[in-house]
Amino acid sequence: MPAWEDPEHWRAICDPAGCPICTDGPRDVLLELDASWVTAPVQAALPGYACVISKQHVVEPWELPDRGASFWADAMQVAEALKTHVAAVKMNYEIHGNTIPHLHLHLYPRYPGDPHTGRPTGATEVHATRSPGQLAAMRAAIERRARGAA
Repeated sequence: MPAWEDPEHWRAICDPAGCPICTDGPRDVLLELDASWVTAPVQAALPGYACVISKQHVVEPWELPDRGASFWADAMQVAEALKTHVAAVKMNYEIHGNTIPHLHLHLYPRYPGDPHTGRPTGATEVHATRSPGQLAAMRAAIERRARGAA
């Protein structure tokens, strides 16, 4: 059942005081950028999967100041870095917020023969387990891109 099916619960988690990201912080933080946190769990749907989470609590992207220019700049740096790092053919971008109404963008680097070929990625499917070294390499690739290096 979607969280918004219970109006009282939905109102509570849309408020920063009831938002699990605002109250408990994001999990699996890989690094912190200007307007966002980048998270990457050990287990993921694809090897280069990451999530970009707004530091500012909003439910919808248009609620960010300046239409989220800083958030989008962070997100595009991360997407470009991951695409290059894992030699992806295409990046998929997903924003939902149906479960946690705090702006976050899922990034799925796609490649030929990936386990989701011909269909959308399954967010709860695990096809990659990343080692600490692999996660450190992802972080380094994103940091290089954020500093302006290729």
